[in-house]
Amino acid sequence: MLPGQFYKPIFLYLVIILTLIQGSKMAPLSYTRIVHKKASVFFSIILVLLLAWFLGSRPVSGYYFGDTAQYAFMFENTVDGKITFAHGDGEWIWQYITVQCARYLDVHEYFTVIAVLYIGFSLWACYRLTSNNTYTTFLFILAGLSFFTYGTNGLRNGLACSVVLLFLSYVNGGFIDKIIAAVLAFVAYGIHHTTILPVSMAVISIFVIRSFKLAYTFWIISILVSLVAGSAITSFFATLGFDDRLSYLSSAPSETAFTHTGFRWDFLIYSMMPIVLGYYIIYKRGIRDHFYEILLNTYTLSNAFWVMVIRANFSNRFAYLSWFMYPIVLAYPLLKIDIWGKYQGKYLNRIMLGQIGFTWFMQTFYW
Repeated sequence: MLPGQFYKPIFLYLVIILTLIQGSKMAPLSYTRIVHKKASVFFSIILVLLLAWFLGSRPVSGYYFGDTAQYAFMFENTVDGKITFAHGDGEWIWQYITVQCARYLDVHEYFTVIAVLYIGFSLWACYRLTSNNTYTTFLFILAGLSFFTYGTNGLRNGLACSVVLLFLSYVNGGFIDKIIAAVLAFVAYGIHHTTILPVSMAVISIFVIRSFKLAYTFWIISILVSLVAGSAITSFFATLGFDDRLSYLSSAPSETAFTHTGFRWDFLIYSMMPIVLGYYIIYKRGIRDHFYEILLNTYTLSNAFWVMVIRANFSNRFAYLSWFMYPIVLAYPLLKIDIWGKYQGKYLNRIMLGQIGFTWFMQTFYW
């Protein structure tokens, strides 16, 4: 077992190397070659298993991996029979997974199972959304700012949101696909209740706010509301009844939390990148893609709710309810929509490098 301080840099530099290699391969390609590219998912599956083993083998350390120590404590108490769960208690699907693993596995095997599900559902969503370029989309996922954190710290939220990614890949299909999407939404909610936000925003994007202009306008208004009445909005969200954990939003700042509180212009700029790309595609280039607009609106609306509580303690947890979609909302148009024709690969490569570059900077110097 490696010392805990090595896990994040090893993961980060592995993803950087893989992104550099894949980006250089994609850079010379036109849109036509990208969209018709055929590639096996075998390497991606192997990568899922290797990364799951790597994350599962991490030390039980709250210092390096946040809530890993708490999850290990709960798991060991489940093994010893000190904690029992009932189906009617809260997030019963997560509890069921924990109970079943406690019967047969040790804590590291348990973490490995969770990692397989977390990364595997993400890969499955990538395959469904961009089957010809699954590996490239998967690298966008791995390069996401919060991917490592929610694979080692916020395990429930990370797993639930990976199920939501799969839900999004089914939500625009036929009747059977919509039934599967509904089941996946139920599963995600049974793992972590806060996923009701992105699921609800997806439903709203399909049936109510179909125009990106409306979603974009709501996002802009959310910035103004946050600047003028951020504290009141934060208090309101903290009192919502669908998840008692939202009470952290109104807690006092903590040195162990997301310590750079206040209005986070840096993270607002980070969050707006998919929105800016969407604005360029839809309004500057006049390109319309129904499913892309569902993805973009779901992300934009979900992110708007985070913007309104941006000053709060632990607001990064609320941010993740949109940020987990960030890589998909970036990757999908680059791999499925003709934006730049013969120069598509060049811009794809630049955006891939920009995303992993920002993640490297934040993970190295900020977090």
